[in-house]
Amino acid sequence: MPDVNGAVGVSITRRGYLRAVAAVRVRGDDTATVSRIGEPARLRRPDAARDLVGSIIIGSGMDVPDTIVTNDNLARVMDTTDEWIRRRTGVVERRFAAAGEGASDLGARAGLAAIADAAIHPEEVDVVITATMTPDFLAPGIASLVQHKLGLSTVAAYDIRQQCSGFLYGLEMADALLAAGKAETALVIGTEVHGGFLPFGETWANLFDESPHPPTEAEYERNTRFRSWSVLFGDGAGAVVVRRGTDEDTGILGVRLRSDGALFDLIHVPGVGFSRRPYVDASQLDAELHLPSMRGRELFRNAVELMPDAIRGVAEDTKVELEDIDVVVAHQANARIVEGVRRALGMDEDTVPINIDRYGNTTAATVPILFHELRMDGRIPSGALVCFAAFGAGAHWGAALYREP
Repeated sequence: MPDVNGAVGVSITRRGYLRAVAAVRVRGDDTATVSRIGEPARLRRPDAARDLVGSIIIGSGMDVPDTIVTNDNLARVMDTTDEWIRRRTGVVERRFAAAGEGASDLGARAGLAAIADAAIHPEEVDVVITATMTPDFLAPGIASLVQHKLGLSTVAAYDIRQQCSGFLYGLEMADALLAAGKAETALVIGTEVHGGFLPFGETWANLFDESPHPPTEAEYERNTRFRSWSVLFGDGAGAVVVRRGTDEDTGILGVRLRSDGALFDLIHVPGVGFSRRPYVDASQLDAELHLPSMRGRELFRNAVELMPDAIRGVAEDTKVELEDIDVVVAHQANARIVEGVRRALGMDEDTVPINIDRYGNTTAATVPILFHELRMDGRIPSGALVCFAAFGAGAHWGAALYREP
């Protein structure tokens, strides 16, 4: 169902109706008919819809590697400075996992932390949803690996691939599964280990003071060619435990998700995919098609336009005023993007906080890590109205409104 700009999506609220983005008729016991774009659906059984209550987050956790890489460390292997990186990205330092450590390892540790914070037993988790764009293996995904490392029974485990918006999509999936009675307790994890697609090659050792030799001139030049995006990323994981709420005025109040494949090349990896035969070969590696390609200006412009649009949209869907939102937990792609979101919404730094300075862009993990830190700092008290928001590769973006019980 494409909307006027080609995106596809649906806005779901807890007020007993959905907003669709195009005319649609669904046949069945519960018929929803939308005659105009944006018009509330008319439900044949409105009482059943009104009985839905939003899911609540009962615990959160995070995990980041011990190894810290500063901007000065990066300056050893490319033509950059601490001031250059800070001014363009807001990043001061980031964490990197050890070689051999995968997204499933960080995700499992974050999941255990969230389970402990929720004060439940691991066996109470009956569905796991993991969001990552950096899986341990091309196949299988990491969800079953996380399930196994957590010591869970053979519960359902989902892998989703919405990149920077992955946690937001995972949260909506968990809410839908719980609302449908398919599960009672969901564990949603965003986790990333980006080292595999960073271009540092043999110069990784220089970052950690483990090489007696400086980079060669060719290595230094190659690293510098990719500095516009390679300085952004770090490794980390965040997780939440989700259960059904009992109060229609708390928990997840509404979600607005969008996708537009016409924007797929804002940031993507052009090679090592199954449209190629073979999916990986020396020619692709020589052409460096296994490394990300980013259209930075277009990415910035879309992010600072579409994230605020999603926030305004979900606020409208749930009949909430923007000034009533206590905190926006936005994807930490780049400090300038977060500042652009603030300006577009007329909000200050307290309402739209950042932590990219300490962790870099951890892709699917940025939102749950920031949410966890805000909870631990006491900045999300009972009754606080939280808006989660993200934009990223795909392109996928969206926003969710959540009232802390």
